[in-house]
Amino acid sequence: MRKLFVLLVAAAAILVPTQSATAATAKYTVSSAVSASSIDLGKTFVLSGTVSPNAKGKTVKIQRQYAGGAWTTIMTKTLSSTSKYSATIKPSKAGATKYRVVKAASSTRATGVSSTRTVTIYRWRYLIGLPNTSSPQSAVFRGDLYVKGTFFPSSFSIKQDEYVDWNLTGKACNRIKTYIGIDDDSVLGTTGTAYITNGGLDVLNGETTLAKQQSARYVLVNLSSTTIRFLPGVVSSSPSQAWVGYGSPQVHCAS
Repeated sequence: MRKLFVLLVAAAAILVPTQSATAATAKYTVSSAVSASSIDLGKTFVLSGTVSPNAKGKTVKIQRQYAGGAWTTIMTKTLSSTSKYSATIKPSKAGATKYRVVKAASSTRATGVSSTRTVTIYRWRYLIGLPNTSSPQSAVFRGDLYVKGTFFPSSFSIKQDEYVDWNLTGKACNRIKTYIGIDDDSVLGTTGTAYITNGGLDVLNGETTLAKQQSARYVLVNLSSTTIRFLPGVVSSSPSQAWVGYGSPQVHCAS
């Protein structure tokens, strides 16, 4: 009987550390969700979720990773009585950005890391300030312009029978906005048309019956190509003094 008792005690002593080691390897489970998959720079989104088992009163780290960069902790949040967290985030940089949540290890649980969530942050950029522009001709004016007395900075105008292309490869742009009208520097009586095309192939937007002393028209176009072509047609008795103006064109890019 004594031998049996000793053997049972020894067996129990062996089992206890093994069970503790097993418990310590169990990880926290951290869920995560974002309120939006894409936003404009300057706006906010919410990253939220739950830690299991309940770890109320403990903290989690909210981490961010830019493309090609390391994970960086941007804030900590205290878990609620139901072990939930919620973080309002205002990105400061455009681009596809990853986010995750980390719950540190405790005496009974190993570190838990949530799934990665990606939020794409867009910003409006003046088209005229971007590199990789080209024109097959020289009759393109870049700078400020007026259409019916309204001032438009960071603009350009194109003469009759000319066009200009912008190559946006690598900039992840999905929209363009601009004002279109006959430049006030054109001679009296100038009329025309203006087209924005998909690399010179598909017409994305067309404006007809443009005329001098007519207010500029606002245009917002979705982009499906990395090349944008501006192709105007101007009618004037003095072609060299007739211009279609594109007021403050901007592209919506995740870069």
